[in-house]
Amino acid sequence: MENKRVIKLDSAENVRELGGYQTMDGHHVKWHKLLRSGSLGFINEKDLKFLENYGVRYDVDLRSGQEVKDIKDLVDGSKLHYIFDPVFNEDRTDNSQDPKEFRKIVEENPKYGLDHMEDVYRQMITQAPCRNAFHELFMILLENKDNDQSVLFHCTAGKDRTGMSAVFILAALGVDMETIRKDYIMTNEVVKDIIEKKVQEVRTAGFSDHAAENLRVLYSVNMKFLDAALEEIDKNYGTMQNFLHDGLDLTEANIDELKQLYLD
Repeated sequence: MENKRVIKLDSAENVRELGGYQTMDGHHVKWHKLLRSGSLGFINEKDLKFLENYGVRYDVDLRSGQEVKDIKDLVDGSKLHYIFDPVFNEDRTDNSQDPKEFRKIVEENPKYGLDHMEDVYRQMITQAPCRNAFHELFMILLENKDNDQSVLFHCTAGKDRTGMSAVFILAALGVDMETIRKDYIMTNEVVKDIIEKKVQEVRTAGFSDHAAENLRVLYSVNMKFLDAALEEIDKNYGTMQNFLHDGLDLTEANIDELKQLYLD
């Protein structure tokens, strides 16, 4: 069955709607309000026009300054208002890097991918600059008051920084954690062919099996990554709602307004 959340574009990966998810009190997230994606650094004119017509007015770029410098979002002159909101000051998720740079590490340490990504997810909870970036994303969401007008937020692959952004947004809107987990892990299905192609490329280049699998871990999402972040939230804040308030500095009024804007 076709997944209506997945927006298939030729020049951008992992573009997905957050509309339609049901909250625990019976509301639904509005369509044409919240989009998550990978980089818009290669977006072509046709796809950009599609996003404009879809209602996208905010392009929130969660990548680091170096990632943006290397591959800038191609949205100049469009209806998309570009906002630079880096979660990390460098690309900690390793997603925009050339796999060759990691060859030595991934050959020598079979657990590198898993250990590294769990650490990255913990940092997204424990590091104040990361939390500040997520706070800023919520402030942008609160500016998006017009009907059928979307905020699109993205990193490089649209899976880690973007994935945790979606976790926080859906949690704030009152979506249950099982549904949030399904949205998070959907990345692996959506970009399965891309992941397989990348893994095949490194195998062809002579990487060992465990090095190739290390890179597969880095290119994918994994419930262990998400659990590492959730464990950190539990340890430091007790509950997700406490984290939204005390970690991301959202007031009850912020969350109420968010629900008014994004739920039916």
